[in-house]
Amino acid sequence: MELTREEEDMLAGKQGATKRVAMEGLVQLGRAYGAPRMVEIGYAHVHAGMALYLEDVEMIEELAGQNARFSVPTSVNIANADTVNWQQTGAPEKLARLQQRAGTAHHKLGSSCTFTCTPYWAGHWPTWNMHMTSIESGVTVFCNSVIGAKSNRDGYFSVYAGLTGRYPLFGYHLDENRRGNMLFAVDAQLSGTTDFSCLGFHIGKVVGDGVPVVTGFKRRPSLDELDALGVGMATSGGVALFIIPQITPPYASIEQAFAFGPVPDPLPVRRADIDAVYDYFCTSPTGDVDIIHVGCPHASFEEMREYAEMLRGKKVSANVEFWITTSRAVRNMSQEQGLLKVLEAAGAKVIADTCPISCHFARTVSPDPALGVVPPTIGTVLVDSAKQAKYVRDMIRCDTLLAPTAQVIEAAIAGRYAGPTAQGRTP
Repeated sequence: MELTREEEDMLAGKQGATKRVAMEGLVQLGRAYGAPRMVEIGYAHVHAGMALYLEDVEMIEELAGQNARFSVPTSVNIANADTVNWQQTGAPEKLARLQQRAGTAHHKLGSSCTFTCTPYWAGHWPTWNMHMTSIESGVTVFCNSVIGAKSNRDGYFSVYAGLTGRYPLFGYHLDENRRGNMLFAVDAQLSGTTDFSCLGFHIGKVVGDGVPVVTGFKRRPSLDELDALGVGMATSGGVALFIIPQITPPYASIEQAFAFGPVPDPLPVRRADIDAVYDYFCTSPTGDVDIIHVGCPHASFEEMREYAEMLRGKKVSANVEFWITTSRAVRNMSQEQGLLKVLEAAGAKVIADTCPISCHFARTVSPDPALGVVPPTIGTVLVDSAKQAKYVRDMIRCDTLLAPTAQVIEAAIAGRYAGPTAQGRTP
């Protein structure tokens, strides 16, 4: 790889041991993918240091102990516990305290401790054409497809990129890879984020890790709906970029989305395809639920306002737990606007930093034995997100029910879901 003088200095350790290790990792990554050089990044969304694994937190603490600092504005991904209100989730205290240690380390590193999968709702909004890095697939697809920034789906390399301000030039950092390879024509009425998450889940299964171009919307989707669409694609497939002409920068037409080459025949997406996703995730034979959850990906302020209006003057049933997950920033905004008071008066648990699939509920992880984490027994979780339904099934290993947000909140009030169930269907 061709390196600048500054990059060579980092690689040689002239800017410290931490940047040397980080640059070594990025060079190896670049060589593996045939990158000719590095690019300067303007933003990084990095690993939190997950408290279910002691060594994971210690890695972040080691960086902080070396007086390392992130070189670009840096937000932090979702964690294993709400480090402020961990008691309301039933998290073990040792788990919460360990997660707080990761937060302390990130403060030293210069991170903005967002601990969220939607840092854009917390003010981190990279500009069009900005090279960036992200450990979170939902952030990648949103920033590529809605904002027009340039990012791959990264793992721990996002930390290395944040420390150096560099990333290898490959993948979606190259304009020639930012073009469609399949065309989808939506022939269905869509309403709300759940429909869009199901649409995304359907498209992701078909396109895999390709770049879908999506047309046919009867109206311009909202930012929350675009967010749900992208995370649905990233969950069922490996999608990092979708293109909606006149929404995704800079694509003004279908022809431009395919780089003015051959435009493939459109694949129709009908209501039956979307309803099939709802059906796929309704695996419980009854409407009895243990936990009801909205806020996947972490809720925006607009969604918090929507939840508050639905719950104003009402009460969540004592038979269920109702979780709303969001970022610290949005929770603070909600408090300032009086929304948090409405939600908590109704009996909702407004949780930041984590969510059901990232907390102590997960059964597919092996937590550090010293933490004493024993996942609770959960029979059924009702959600309004195809992404959450997929990972609840995979990680908590319980039944799921999937429904639009309004029906989910109605079920929280009633203490039982009254909509379609599995009716004997085996997932």
